[in-house]
Amino acid sequence: IYRVDGRANESTEETEQRRSEDRLRTIARRNNMTAEETQQRCPKDRLRTVAIRNNTTAEETEERRSDDQLRAIARRNNESFEVRN
Repeated sequence: IYRVDGRANESTEETEQRRSEDRLRTIARRNNMTAEETQQRCPKDRLRTVAIRNNTTAEETEERRSDDQLRAIARRNNESFEVRN
């Protein structure tokens, strides 16, 4: 059975593996970008983020807020740790 995009149906594990590999490829690609390429990418990333957030459900929005709060707490903890050392 194939999906609309031509890929075969994947198990949850296969999907997670593919996403993980996609993220690693994205990180590697961004690490090799010039400053100009990075500047050109930033507005596109922001637009993509806005579009994604506009299409999320209330449950997904709440989950994202929770994740954002956890990231902020972790960032503050790291900053205070660095200041102490």
